[in-house]
Amino acid sequence: MNAPLTVGERSRRWRYGALFIALLSGAPAHALTTLIAAGDVALCAQNAENSMAAQTAKLVPADAQVLVLGDTVYPIISDHTFDTCYLPTWGRFLERTYAVPGNHDIVDHTADIFLRHFNRPAGRLTYFKAPLGEDAWLFGLDSNLKSSALEQQTAWLAKELAALPADHRCLIAMWHHATISTGLHRGDGDGLKPAWRLLNQAKADVVLSGHEHFYESFDPRGDDALPAAEGIREFIVGTGGAQMIDVGLGQGQRRLYRKFGVLKLVLQHHHVDYQFLTIDGQHLDAGQFNCRR
Repeated sequence: MNAPLTVGERSRRWRYGALFIALLSGAPAHALTTLIAAGDVALCAQNAENSMAAQTAKLVPADAQVLVLGDTVYPIISDHTFDTCYLPTWGRFLERTYAVPGNHDIVDHTADIFLRHFNRPAGRLTYFKAPLGEDAWLFGLDSNLKSSALEQQTAWLAKELAALPADHRCLIAMWHHATISTGLHRGDGDGLKPAWRLLNQAKADVVLSGHEHFYESFDPRGDDALPAAEGIREFIVGTGGAQMIDVGLGQGQRRLYRKFGVLKLVLQHHHVDYQFLTIDGQHLDAGQFNCRR
């Protein structure tokens, strides 16, 4: 009797099969797109070289696009903390980074300092849409917004989703305060529930968040964020370098780890491989899925 295939072996066979079919059909093979995601990153008690952010930065491949899920610098973003803590660690990926603001990125009720350092795509909004390689669209949203500003963001998202071309790309969204969580901060992302519903109805595949200082992942959730046969997979990756101070108090997650690390996503032709990489060399919560569009 043959031994069962590992996740990595299944993934390789899937990609080789997709490449073979593309060659037979004459269609061009899509290049791999590698994403590294984490939030709650740069905390430097003394110097950046000895920080956990410096350790997690070592997990970022040279070809990866970087998704920073808010709370970029601690205790709060300023030109000084950015220059002395973020730049020497995750700053070397700045030209290939997409970031959304967390609560530690808001100073005097504005994101002006955050936008000065993480202003990609160009503009003065804290939310955006951007392509990721050939196979995905990224929506970055601001979970700090309230009242009319939040309504404007939701209206913008609805318009952008409705205008998406029928190119069958995967849909990935990210914001700081997790909409689904078993941790101390559950409920902090409730303001993004309308965005979650819009994304799910558009057949989005992944939502990435931080805020909780641990790693947590969930199987598909539907419009109401309850378990569903088909829906959005949420990953909380608040493990980029800040203190591991939070705990999971509930159940319903697929995996929960209190370890420093990053989430690696590899996209190719509507297929996603994922795994949580830790600074002590572990590859946890590995899996794969096909995008819904």
